[in-house]
Amino acid sequence: EKVRAEINNHITNDYITEAEVNKLEYLDMVIKESLRLFPVGPILPRKITEEMQL
Repeated sequence: EKVRAEINNHITNDYITEAEVNKLEYLDMVIKESLRLFPVGPILPRKITEEMQL
């Protein structure tokens, strides 16, 4: 609800520019917290392309 309110307060037209997105601080915090809780890194598969010595 807070993100929606922030967007409605900062965005006046139908198209969002990069400058307007940079002003959405609460949206940025929500995205960062979501990525902290559910990181995409561990989901990516890893493949060894060359031999290595352990």
